[in-house]
Amino acid sequence: MAANAVSPVYQELVEYLAQSATPEQILAFKVSATMQRRADELLDKNNEGELTPEETIELQQMLQFERMVSLLKAQAAGMLKQS
Repeated sequence: MAANAVSPVYQELVEYLAQSATPEQILAFKVSATMQRRADELLDKNNEGELTPEETIELQQMLQFERMVSLLKAQAAGMLKQS
């Protein structure tokens, strides 16, 4: 599977969430300030080559989550355009 490809199980989750929340709710979603600060910290450490193995996994998970949220928001935006 390519690095940017989304697992079918994630795709199922995205589709479920897109059907469970309103498009407006999905588009309004943002991670907490605490999570954003942590992501910024990990990205800075990554750029400096200072991530621990555990932090590398954490950053990879955050990036996968971000891809999933982006897909979800794209699907929500498409739903709004159709209505």
